[in-house]
Amino acid sequence: MRVRKIVSKQLLEISELVFSHAVDATLAVVAYLVAFGDIQTQFSAPFHARIESEKFLRTVNYDAIKYALITASKHGFIKRKRHAMPEITKAGMKRLSSVIPSYDEIRMWDKRLHIVTYDIPEKKKHTRDVLRMYLKQIGCAKLQASVWLTPYDPIDIIRQFIKEKEIEGTVIVSNLGIDASIGDETIQELVFRIYNLQGLEDRYREWLEKYEGGSISVIGYKGFCEYLAILKDDPQLPFALLEKKWIGERAYKIIKPVFSMLSFARAAA
Repeated sequence: MRVRKIVSKQLLEISELVFSHAVDATLAVVAYLVAFGDIQTQFSAPFHARIESEKFLRTVNYDAIKYALITASKHGFIKRKRHAMPEITKAGMKRLSSVIPSYDEIRMWDKRLHIVTYDIPEKKKHTRDVLRMYLKQIGCAKLQASVWLTPYDPIDIIRQFIKEKEIEGTVIVSNLGIDASIGDETIQELVFRIYNLQGLEDRYREWLEKYEGGSISVIGYKGFCEYLAILKDDPQLPFALLEKKWIGERAYKIIKPVFSMLSFARAAA
């Protein structure tokens, strides 16, 4: 019982690398366990996927998991069965697919860079913060104070965001044109620097050192969530702006079979 409690707590903590809400983290654990059956965890003991749901709830005393399962059940994200793990419903899969990071294999790009600049009054500091957080969310990178860059045209979604949030001030989206350059740096060098791709490369490389060459069972739920945590921070820039042998693509090829076996992940792809 104590082993199961420890393993379950660690599974949730790993999920929290990716998911900000305990309900989403717990749904991901359940989905993975159901999809892969008996899983040999990285923590010294197996966690059996087909344990009776009543026993699962009774023996897992970690309050966050228990509360999240109850909350998920109340919202119709899971349903409990007598002789199986809780089952994720269509509503639960829809919720997971909306929050799980997904890998874009296409990344259409018109070879243009876009600059976003804004001038918001000092008394509207909260508004500036909200806008800055949104620019990060949609994949913009900070070039300098109040100046952000992105390879994807953001004008429509920024216009909608400004309207919905009733942002006061001036926000300008400029098209730098095809093959634009700034200073002595090439576009690739500029993008590599402001998006801190070196740091991202290092994280992918560390993950590959741990899991490359291993089977799905070796990667396990721990390796899957560690990958998702990196992907969550990956701006997924156009391949033309990345190195020819981008390490992120190498990592994705290894983890892709896991995505293909998870219904909620397929829904997000």
